[in-house]
Formats: sequence, C-alpha cells, structure tokens
Amino acid sequence: MKKVFVNCCALLLMTFISCQKETINTEGTETVKESEITQKGDGSASNAEVGNELVILYPDGTTEAEKILKRAEYNIEEFKKCECADPNLELWVFSKREAGGGGLEDKRATAKSDEEIEGAEFNPNIKISETMFVDFAGIGSPSDGIAKRVASNQGVTVAVLDTGIMYDYEGFTTPFLYNSDQNGCNDNGYTELFGWNFVDENNNPYDNHQGRHGTIVTQLIASKFEAANVNYQILPVKVASETGNIRYFDALCGFQFAANKPDVDIINMSFGWYHHERELLEKFIIDVEDRILVVTSAGNKGTNNDMTTHYPSSYEVDNILAIAGLGSGGTPSNTPSSYYDAVVLNPNGSSSNSNSGLASFSNRGTMSVDIAAPSEQIPFIYNNETFYVDGTSYSAALTSGYSGTLHLNGMTGIALRAKVLENSVYNANLSEIQYSSHIPD
Repeated sequence: MKKVFVNCCALLLMTFISCQKETINTEGTETVKESEITQKGDGSASNAEVGNELVILYPDGTTEAEKILKRAEYNIEEFKKCECADPNLELWVFSKREAGGGGLEDKRATAKSDEEIEGAEFNPNIKISETMFVDFAGIGSPSDGIAKRVASNQGVTVAVLDTGIMYDYEGFTTPFLYNSDQNGCNDNGYTELFGWNFVDENNNPYDNHQGRHGTIVTQLIASKFEAANVNYQILPVKVASETGNIRYFDALCGFQFAANKPDVDIINMSFGWYHHERELLEKFIIDVEDRILVVTSAGNKGTNNDMTTHYPSSYEVDNILAIAGLGSGGTPSNTPSSYYDAVVLNPNGSSSNSNSGLASFSNRGTMSVDIAAPSEQIPFIYNNETFYVDGTSYSAALTSGYSGTLHLNGMTGIALRAKVLENSVYNANLSEIQYSSHIPD
C-alpha cells in the first residue's frame, strides 16, 4: 500500500513540480570553495563552506518515485544523476536563496540525519595544476581512440581517474585502451567505446588539460607493463576539466564507473586534498577492497600527513597505497623543458632529516604514507624533445604500473597491496614513511 501511495504522489509531483530540472549548466553553477585542492591536487582547505550543491547518496533499493518525493521535500532547484556509474548518486543544486546564510549547511545536516538518505556531502572543487609545459594542440576524437583500443581485454586493467588521455600521443604506439564492447554504457546520446568523460558527459575522455597530466600519468603506468612484458589495458576516466578542475561529484561518479567494471584491478588517483575526509569516497573504496587496489599520491607540500591529513591517501583503508616521492639526489633542472607537478614547498613542514631519501617537496608520514617511488626528473618525450616532470602524481603512476606487474588473477585489492609491500626495497633513509621502502627500479 505504501508503494502505491508513493507512486501516486510521484505522478502528481511530476505533473505539478516543474522547478526540478535534470540538466545542470556546470559552468554557471557555484561550487563549494572549501578546498581549492592543488596537488596535482594539493592545496589548503578554506574554513568557509560556500556554494549551493550537495552530493546525495540514496540507499540501495530507492525507487525513482521515492527520489522524486525526496527532491521535492528538500526543495532543490536542479539535479544531476550519476549516469553510467551509480543510480543512487545524485548532485542536488539549490537556489542561492536556499543555500545562502548557512542554508546549505542546514540542508546537509538535515540530509545526514535523514533515514532515507545514506550520505550527504558538499561538492568542493579539486584542483589539478594548470601549468603548460608544451603545446600539444588538437582536441582528439573517439575514432582516434578506437585505433588504440585492444581487440579484447586481457591481463590487468588499470583505471586512471584524471584529465583524460591523448590517444594521439606519439609514445602510445600499440593498442592499449580498454575495450568497452562487453560492458559499455549508453548515456546522453553516446555509447561508451573505451572509457568515459564525466566532465562533458560523453564518450571522448581526451586529455585537453594544459599540462596533459593524465597522459603523462598513463604513459608512466604503461611503461612498467611494457618493461615487464605483461598484458594490460588502460581505462581512461576523465574527471578533470581543461583547466584542471575536478568536481567532487564527478570524482565519485568516475570512481564508481571504474569500480563497476568487473575486470578493473587497479584505480590510479594522482590528486588529493587536505583536512576534509569526504566519507562517500572512503565508503566506495572500502566497497571494492575484495577486488581493487587504489593507488594514491601522498602530496607535494613537504608536510607530514600524520599531522595534516591528505585525502584520499590518508584514508585508513586496507586496499589503498599512499605513495611518497623518492628523491633523485640531484637538483631539478630550471630549463624550459622542466615541468613540475604543482610542487609547493612548505619550509615549516618539510623534513628536518638532511639524510632523507624523499624528495624535499614530498609529503611524508610514518602512519599515513606507505612507500615511495621516483618523483624527480622523470623523463617524458614529446616531438623528439625530453621534458622532465616532478611530483608524487607520477610516483603513484609508476607504482600503479609496478603493482599491475605483480597482479595474479583473482587477487583482492588487499592481497595485491601486501604483495607490493613485500616486494618493495628497504632503504634506511626512508624512515619518514611507514614501510621505509620504495618500488624496485
């Protein structure tokens, strides 16, 4: 009887409530500015919670009719669904009048105590560096990507949540992109081919970021598989815009999109933010611990993550690896060919250990950071010119690739993490991180 009543109410609401719109102009919508996260996502969290959006998670089994009633109850202005990823995840947009003067905080508090809502969080902006180190030009098309798609998925699959991938980058000479023929989604008039673009809501996850961050990350992951002669494919999940902005909602949708693929073994997240834990992402990571290893960058401020938390690397979850930057022992070049991964040094937080094996900019923590990987003077070749990139984003990428070479069929994320730690190389100068070790050269 309750369901009948709910359905009747929903029909009435659909008829009379025209203020709810399922389309959002993301450029015109205010976002929470609590963290302008810059580490290739590292940044400081502001105390001010500003914006007019909430990320909502419904409990499993919530019907569309019940969602309609719930949106009306909270008087939302617009909403956006997490298509191709999680039907229980939505972005609610409130009018400025409803959200202003502490209204958004009140809405969140009410939603968090609502038994018919599983989670409610703000929708901050995560920032990836906008530094351009070379002009690649071009916008890419799905047909370019299809030419680089594997015939069938074999071996290890790594999902890369980032700015996308340049399919036409000269370093990608053989097919390496995921084949979505067996489990692709259809949304917004597009059919998934080899990944998804959650920024523009289409099937073209091309990397148009000024720093081509996702392309570099992907190339480093691929290099480890190629060197070990291990079969692999990369699932590109574009969650960052051309200017490097990641809306938290898009990051959640991107994660769930990757997690829903039964053959994804590793998810690489080379970005992060400080202070605010963001419990929905933590929940989603825990949900896949029996299948997926999540590799994250520790951050580039030279701070101690035990003292100043940096997420997602600081989540206390058994299937996460938090990766610091291994020092090169040299001085980074200042030539025009050098590119830095949003490195922002903090002289008050950097190591006092003159013998530290970590890069000076790398975050550390004996409880919150696991192992290290190269992070300085990493070569990236384009147009017969070598550029050098620095940052823990690339440490995470190299670790994702290395982890993939150790993966065995049926391995859980927890087991793969243990295998990586077991095979890491001890170094007494890495005592500022939990396992005092780094991935093999």
